Amino acid sequence: MATPLPLVRDPEDTRTQEIIDALDPEFLKVLGWDWDLRVIFYPKSHPVLGMPDCQVTGCEKGTYFGDPMCLGCRVRWKKTGLPFDEFVATARRTWRAIGQESCRVAGCQRPWKGKSTLLCDAHHFQRTKTLKLALEEYLQHPDVKPLPGFGRCEVVSCYRTRHSSKIVHCQAHQNRLTGMIRRGEFDGDEAAWRLTASAVAADREVSLRGLPRRVVAEILYVLQVRTAKGIRTRDFWLRPLADRLRVLQTPSLQETMAMDETGLGAQVSAIVTAGLTILGRLGATPETECRKEVWDLTVFGHSGSLNFTAIQQRPLREAMKIWIYDDLPRRRSKSVRQHLQQHIAAMVLLSESLRLQRDDGGHIPALLSRTDMVNFCNRMAFLAEDGQISHHTRLNVIRKIRLVMGRMRSLGLTSSGQVLEGMPSQFTLFPEDVPDEPEDTEAGRDLPDEVMRQLCDNLNLLEQSNSTEVRVATELMIDTGRRPDEICTLPWDCLQREPDGSPVLVYDNHKSYRLGRRLPIAKETAAVITGQQERVRLRFPDTPVSELKLLPTTRANPEGKKSIAPFSDTHRDWVDSLPEFLIPVVVHDNGEPTTKMLPFDKSKIFTYAYRHTYAQRHADAGVPPDVLKELMDHRQLKTTQGYYRVSQERRREAVNRVTALQFDRHGNRVWRKAQGLLESEHVRRAIGEVATAYGVCKEPSNVAAGGQSCPLRFRCLGCEHFNTDVSYLPDLEAYLADLLRSRERLMSAFEADDWARSEAMPSEEEIRRVRRLINRVKADLDDLTPEDRAQIEQAISVVRRSRTVMLGMPRVGQPLPDIRPRRSA
Repeated sequence: MATPLPLVRDPEDTRTQEIIDALDPEFLKVLGWDWDLRVIFYPKSHPVLGMPDCQVTGCEKGTYFGDPMCLGCRVRWKKTGLPFDEFVATARRTWRAIGQESCRVAGCQRPWKGKSTLLCDAHHFQRTKTLKLALEEYLQHPDVKPLPGFGRCEVVSCYRTRHSSKIVHCQAHQNRLTGMIRRGEFDGDEAAWRLTASAVAADREVSLRGLPRRVVAEILYVLQVRTAKGIRTRDFWLRPLADRLRVLQTPSLQETMAMDETGLGAQVSAIVTAGLTILGRLGATPETECRKEVWDLTVFGHSGSLNFTAIQQRPLREAMKIWIYDDLPRRRSKSVRQHLQQHIAAMVLLSESLRLQRDDGGHIPALLSRTDMVNFCNRMAFLAEDGQISHHTRLNVIRKIRLVMGRMRSLGLTSSGQVLEGMPSQFTLFPEDVPDEPEDTEAGRDLPDEVMRQLCDNLNLLEQSNSTEVRVATELMIDTGRRPDEICTLPWDCLQREPDGSPVLVYDNHKSYRLGRRLPIAKETAAVITGQQERVRLRFPDTPVSELKLLPTTRANPEGKKSIAPFSDTHRDWVDSLPEFLIPVVVHDNGEPTTKMLPFDKSKIFTYAYRHTYAQRHADAGVPPDVLKELMDHRQLKTTQGYYRVSQERRREAVNRVTALQFDRHGNRVWRKAQGLLESEHVRRAIGEVATAYGVCKEPSNVAAGGQSCPLRFRCLGCEHFNTDVSYLPDLEAYLADLLRSRERLMSAFEADDWARSEAMPSEEEIRRVRRLINRVKADLDDLTPEDRAQIEQAISVVRRSRTVMLGMPRVGQPLPDIRPRRSA
């Protein structure tokens, strides 16, 4: 192969030279590139472009996708029915070779006649007709002299040598031309045919001859970038692209797509589309990108694109660009594109409203008025009631328009000489224009335990239908409550240990751009990560662990440095394939509450729901909100509360149920028969009592002091103002265990003064009273029917979810929730 020739700068085409300058000489060397020859030669060994030889004896074709055999030999193997090893060892390639080689006579510049002769026509005639010698003897004979070549084939795309002085084409193209003439397909313009005819398809070769220099540089650069990203670009994809470009003779890929969008296959069109994106990023800067109608956010350090073309009024469109350009530096999460495109979509709705309701289409900012904003609000209400948008969308759109328009004014865009010059101040939205927020319900947030149990029991089906990485990602989302993109992008070394040996997950909070966050996890979760680490290391043994991903994708990822993408569609297919999820639901049958097993709505099972379920699981276990805020990695407590909020109706119904199983300090049932007592119970829970660690206190002075003035120093079980209910049973059991542990420690060799030991020693009467109270509560629960018990358990979950214990009360250690639900192996 000839060495690449030095490039000569072309001052008339700076863009072409810019692309050529961006080409890596080492990459061109991998392709065996020569600017005179202009043929890409795929290497046999390369992690992305490599096409090793077929393992069948005598076959010299390259293989694809890591297959040990070429496509032709694989077809032959399937027909034989032989085992793979036997076929590879015994099969022989019998058909003629593809390609052109030089005559075996040293220094001869003519092509061989074929693989069976290894000599050009002249030398073959001399050997068989004149000297009549065997090939090896003939090559050593003194009368055998090298012959000059006849020059290259005159088909522009071809670099092969002519086989005759009388024919200006190589043998393959001459045969092709002859066949076209014989079939009546040739129009007689041989010069045009030579210019546009495709090259002879040869394994591991792509001819770019006959293409404009700009197009050649673009194809090479696109191939370079795709290869650097680990994306395979096969030779049989590039060949039809080069052939099509040769026919079109367009000066660049951009013009090719404009002229011939449907003339290419799906795979080739995808390469061109991706190539245009790659070329658009070359040399792009924020200053140049912001002038376009579609922005590539990669130029701004993000991903995706923003499309402004749907905003029909040019002043509004340009003002929106300025607002986005100003807002971009403050955005650092991975959802930047989604966030900003939502604001653009809101402006599109305003643009559409102006177009429909104004005679001038809203193109003159100075003529806009308050009436136009009122019309817009009315249109949003109509679209929401008509079902074209949701009420939630209506609220968000109006909020975003109010924010954007206010920000545009603060940027001075309505002043003289600016894009919104003359826009009146009345063209605005007031706070009262924003609709009331729809009532927030718990539907679609956390998933019931029965649903989680069935999902975990069927994770093996998810692995069978997709991959181990998808299963592991789902397990980690369930166990840790992290967002899908946070799990998918975990590095290989995401598992660390605290000084006491407990496992910690290290992840990046992309949404808030908070990197290196640490989350305590269970040992079972750590085992899942460790097993995945072993699989990845076995799959990519040569890649440094610092560059590996814990969940590497199987596509365009030869070194394991690229992670899987969020898989909501895959997850949806898996959920839909599972049997119905049956959960207990309380319904009223003839006025009586009855628990029935009803199907759960599968549309509420999505990947982000695992995060809500994680938060709810901890909230149900009594984890304090401030601790849960840290577990969820929220900046504000208000955000955390949105994950496990309990509606007043559910809380009221739950209070009614648990109040029916209320006990005093002696374990005697406190009967609540009158509805008036139940009504007062809600009031007391609001203002007439304070929570203790295992019940409630109604002592007036202590209530007035917010629980900070207990005259008995929190010995609740000896106070007449104390009572408890069935929802405090876990706390009572935890308190009993704490008393027993304290007694055992104090009775052991514990150094303390006698008075301190006696003061700290739990009394036998307190221990007996706690035991009696626990046994009494359990006995009443055992007397319930299964349906009533299920209703009480649901009510307990709701009441405990919204419970907080005042800081003045001694803390009783509570077990953490089981954050790893039972699942199949």
